[in-house]
This record gives sequence, structure tokens and C-alpha cells, in this order.
Amino acid sequence: MGEFLASITGLGFGLGLTTIAVGLRGMNRPSRALSTWGRLRDWRPAARHGAAVFVGAAVWLVTGWPVAGVALAAAVGFLPWLTSAGKTSARRIGRLEALETWLRRVSDLIGSGHLGLLSAIKESARDAPPAIADEIGTLAQRLRIWEFRSAMLTFADEIDDRVGDVAAAGLCVVHQNGSGAADLLSALARQVAAEVAGRRAAEVERARRRSTARVLLIIWALMFVGFGLVGASAYTAVYRSVFGQIVLAIVLTLVAAAVVWLRRLGDEPPSLRFLRARPEAR
Repeated sequence: MGEFLASITGLGFGLGLTTIAVGLRGMNRPSRALSTWGRLRDWRPAARHGAAVFVGAAVWLVTGWPVAGVALAAAVGFLPWLTSAGKTSARRIGRLEALETWLRRVSDLIGSGHLGLLSAIKESARDAPPAIADEIGTLAQRLRIWEFRSAMLTFADEIDDRVGDVAAAGLCVVHQNGSGAADLLSALARQVAAEVAGRRAAEVERARRRSTARVLLIIWALMFVGFGLVGASAYTAVYRSVFGQIVLAIVLTLVAAAVVWLRRLGDEPPSLRFLRARPEAR
């Protein structure tokens, strides 16, 4: 019973530090009203951390290995990070595809509706692609009172991708030239489409790496769990000593480092941007 209480205390302390770190990281983020579903989703991290504490404490109590308990608690806590790379890349590519769709929409409005660029952008905000609808709506509002270049630079910051910089720069060129706007926007949309196609091809290769990382992680997890639960006592007894726990900690640290490395191989590299909005330009 004493070991169980000690495990709960130790893991709870680690959970508390993690919660404080996450809270400090999010202090500067703007607050926003949450829907009922949004509030329910906010409970997921707390539930995950609680499950991590429970799993870690249970493993510690059953096996008598504190290192194993802490390792499994950490694995449960960081599981969403380990599996989120594909979702993040898909979301980013989806936003770029929406950007291409929006550029074609603006081009069509200029070509068929005899609208100017500013009017076409404002009109396009009514049926903007959902993935970037907020950014397009905000851009339309800014264009009512902001200088065009400043509004486009801020729009590029919100897209936060090199492709968004290309689109913003192209729109600035279209605004400056005035003539041939529809053709220039169509060419810009084709350029964005080519970039998205390249990103998708690269994402296929990264998906293979992520699959390899998941398979290795499952194999390692099954191996360690099976070794701990059904392994002969002659092999597992050594890990009940302080020296055995140190060795186990070193092995699990190497495994964790390998998993993190494989996960980072599956990450999309950061997009090198070339436009930045200057505060004094607003």
C-alpha cells in the first residue's frame, strides 16, 4: 500500500509540473468563447493525464518497477503528440488547397462579374472555403480600412506558410498592375496547385516513416510488457534492484529517444517564409 501511495504521489507531482508548463505556454494565447463541444474537448487533456497517472501507478504497483510505471505514464501522456504528425500535415495541406480554391474564385469573380480586385475579395468572403473562411472574412474586413499591402501581409502571417506568402505577394502585384487580374490570379492558383501536389507527394513518404515508427513502438511495447508480466522470475528479479532500475531507465530512455527521432522524421519541415507583417505598417 505504501508503494501505491508513493507512486500516486510521484506521478501526481509529475502531472502537476506538466500542467503548469502547459498553462504557462498558453498564457499569451487569446481567449475565445467555447461552444459546448469545445468545452468538452477541453476535458480531453485532463482525462488523458488522469489516465496516465492511473496506468503508471497500476504498473508500478503490479510490477514493483517505478521506472516502468513512470515510462508508461509518460507514454500515455505523449501519445497524442506521437500520433498527431499526420493530422497536422493533412490540415496544413487542406488549408493550402482551400487557398487555391479561393484564388480561383476571386479570378472567376473578376473575369465574369466585372468586379475589381477589392470588390472580388470582399464578395468571395461570403462563400470562402471552410478551412480558411475566418482568414478570408477577416481580410475582407481589413480591406475596408487598411492599406492593401498591410492587409495582405497580415493575411500571409495568418496562413503562416510560404505558399501563403506567394499568394499574398501575387495579389499585391495584381493590385498594383490593375490590368489582367483574372489571368494573373489563375496563374497564381496553378502555382499553388503545383506546390500542393508536391507537398502531397512528400507526405506519402513521411506517412511511411510514421507507420514504421508506430510498428516499432508497438513491438517494443509488447516486448517490454510481455517481458515484465510473463518473463521468468530469474530474468526479471534483477530489475527489482536499484541497479536494475537504473539499467531499465537507460534502456527506456534510448527507446524513447528513438521513437521521438522517428516521429520527427515524419514531421513536415517548417515552411521557409519570406513575408512578414511589420507592426508599424498596420
